[in-house]
Amino acid sequence: MGFISRVRDSASAAASDDLNKDRTSGDLQREYDGITRERAGGHNSLSSINAQNDIARELERRGR
Repeated sequence: MGFISRVRDSASAAASDDLNKDRTSGDLQREYDGITRERAGGHNSLSSINAQNDIARELERRGR
């Protein structure tokens, strides 16, 4: 069996509108930058990568 990759085109539950309605784009950008620093330091857990992708999709949805 081959590997099937599924690319999400929407944010996961972690970046849903309900969770982000009170978070500004600046808050999301700061969280994204924090994850970037952690990943640069060698902390590349799958959950942090997924969270960063979710934040990027949410910021893109907001037009940033």
